[in-house]
Amino acid sequence: MQEVAIQDVVFDPKVYPRKKWNTSTIDRYADALMAGAEFPPIVLQSETNVLLDGKHRLEAHKKRVEAYAKWQARSDEEKKPWEGSIPDGMISAQYHTVPKGMTVKYYAATQSSQHGDRLSNADLKVLAEEEFEADSKLDPTEWGKALGVSKSTVYYWVSHILERERADRASKAWRLAQLGWTVREVGEALGIGKSTAQDLSENSSLGKIGQTLGESWNDKGVAETATRLNLPLTDAYAAAMVDMSDEERMKRLDINIKPYDVWTFSDCHDLMGNKHPGRIPGQLVAHVLYFYTKQGDLVIDPMVGSGTTLDACLLMGRKCRGYDIDDRHERVDVEQHDLGEGWPEPTSKSQLVFWDPPYYSKMDSENIGGDGYIEGSISKLSPDEYLDWLGSRFGALHSTLKAGARIAFLMSDWDSQGDANHGNHDGIFIWDYAKRLQDAGFKLTRQIQCPLSTQQIHPDIVNKFRASRRLARLERYLIIGEKK
Repeated sequence: MQEVAIQDVVFDPKVYPRKKWNTSTIDRYADALMAGAEFPPIVLQSETNVLLDGKHRLEAHKKRVEAYAKWQARSDEEKKPWEGSIPDGMISAQYHTVPKGMTVKYYAATQSSQHGDRLSNADLKVLAEEEFEADSKLDPTEWGKALGVSKSTVYYWVSHILERERADRASKAWRLAQLGWTVREVGEALGIGKSTAQDLSENSSLGKIGQTLGESWNDKGVAETATRLNLPLTDAYAAAMVDMSDEERMKRLDINIKPYDVWTFSDCHDLMGNKHPGRIPGQLVAHVLYFYTKQGDLVIDPMVGSGTTLDACLLMGRKCRGYDIDDRHERVDVEQHDLGEGWPEPTSKSQLVFWDPPYYSKMDSENIGGDGYIEGSISKLSPDEYLDWLGSRFGALHSTLKAGARIAFLMSDWDSQGDANHGNHDGIFIWDYAKRLQDAGFKLTRQIQCPLSTQQIHPDIVNKFRASRRLARLERYLIIGEKK
C-alpha cells in the first residue's frame, strides 16, 4: 500500500464496471473521513494508475478536500472541526496487475465483489454481455464464480449471445461439410471437438430450410428465413436449393445461362464473394461450373481472394477448397497457402481448377495494401518472371491432376503502351499464357471471351485514358485446358 495524489488517479469509464454512483454513500464516506475514520485503500492498475475499485472512496476524498478549501476562509473557531484531520490531497492505494487473459473491466468487477457495496445486477449484466460478445467460449460457471453470480443467472444474461454463436458455428460447420471438408478438419477450423463438429454439420438449421419453405420458395422467403435463424444469406440460398438441378439453381440465382463463348456480366452477384481487388462476377464462375463440372465434383481455387469461387460452388452444389496467400479476409473457408510452395494436397482429387491470378502490372501505389493486393503479389514481378512463375505452376499442376481434370484460367492481355519500365516487352497476351499451358502438357479445348462491362470502369479512369490517348482494356479471356 502507498500514498498517491488524488489528481494522479485515472478514471476510465470504459473499463470501470460501475455505471452509477450513490451520492448518499459518497456524502456518508466524506463525513466519516472528516471525523477521522480510515477506509480501505482504493485499487489501481499497476503502471497506469487506472482506478479498478473504490470510486465512492475516491469521490469522498475529493469532496473532503473541496470542503476543506471552503473552510479555510472561515474563522479559527469555525476551523476547529478539522483539527487533526486536515486533508493533504493524498489517498491510500494498492497497485494490482491484471492477470493475463483477463480484461481490466472484469478484474475491476471482481474487486468490487469483495466488499459490501457490490455492483448492481444491471452493471453485471452489461459486463457479461460485453465479455461474452468478445469471447463466446467463456465458461458461464467460472465467469460468474469470482463475481458471486450463479451459472443460471449468467446463462440468462448471455443466452442470446451463446445461441447466436452456436447458430454461427453450426452454419459454418454445415458450409464446410458441404464444400467437402472432413469432420476432423471442420472441428479444427472451428476449435470444437470431432463429435460436436459432426453434430453441427448434420443438424444445422440450414439442413431444414428447404423443408421449411416448401412450395413457397422465393427470394423473400429465403431472406426472411435467413434473418429469423441468424444465418448468412448465401448459405440459406444454398441450403434451400440442395435438391435442385443445375438449371433450377441458375434460375433461382437469376442467372441467364449463356450457351455461347462470350460471357458478359454487368455487375458482381451479391451472393458470391466480398469486396476484393479484382473481384470477378460470381455468374462467370457459375457458368464454368455449369458447363465443365457436375454436382459433387471437387473444385480448387488457389487464389480465391474473398471467396467468390467458394460461394459459387456452395450455391451450385460443388465441393470446393479455396486458398490464398492473403490472410486479411476473415472467412473460415479460405485457407492460407502460398502457391509458390506447391499445389495443396486436395488438388490431386479435383475435377477442375479455377484460377484467376492477379494480373500483371496491377501492383501500383493505388492498390498496395488496404483494399489492394498485398506486398509479394506476383503482379509486381517483371514480365519474364511473371510468365516463368505461371509456367512453373502450370507444369506442377499438370503433374498433380488426374487424367480428365481441367483448368479454367482467367486472364487479360497487358501492353506496355510505351512504358520504358518494362524493358523490351511490348506486352503479354493471351497466346503467351496459352503457350505455357500447352508447354505444361495441357490440351486447350476452349477460349471464352469474358469482357469487363463498361459499367465496371470508374469514370475517373475513363477520363484518364481519354486524356492520355490510351486504350483501356476491357477484354478478358477464359482458357479451358484438359489433362489427357
